[in-house]
Amino acid sequence: MGMSNRSEQISVKVAGTMKAMKAGFEGLRGVFLHLAEEHGEVGALLKRVHKTTEPDVRREHWSQIRTELLAHEQGELAEVYPLLTANEGTREIVALHSQEAGQLKEAIVAVDAHDFASPAWAAAFERLCTLVQQHVTEEENDFFPRAQEVISEEQSKLVLERYEIAKRAAKGQGH
Repeated sequence: MGMSNRSEQISVKVAGTMKAMKAGFEGLRGVFLHLAEEHGEVGALLKRVHKTTEPDVRREHWSQIRTELLAHEQGELAEVYPLLTANEGTREIVALHSQEAGQLKEAIVAVDAHDFASPAWAAAFERLCTLVQQHVTEEENDFFPRAQEVISEEQSKLVLERYEIAKRAAKGQGH
């Protein structure tokens, strides 16, 4: 592992920690605090790749970004959002999240379809970044606070454990 790669990994972790601290101050806890931290980490990776036109840098980071986004969404779809279907006040969140997860997957497929050196790759990646940012903002400012109203802190901690298992399984499937 090169120094720049190690430095980037530290930078990504710091971004995640900062995001989690902010989310904690805003009242997120348990699984929702953890998800916000992951948002910060992937956001830092997205920014790093967004700033470059170098195909090698794009190639180096795309696999990790792709894996993190897909595993994160699969973990949420498997363990977090199903809990919200039981409550009338949060049921529509599940449908909205599912729709957005589908859009994110389509955007990832679009990025995969292009060569790292092409302007089309940059355009597809830009669209993905925009979708991720919109999704993160909606989750952290609307979905997660509303979900916390119907999920106890104890339940949130249990969901976090199951989420981590589902995310690891998704990564093991090549996501």
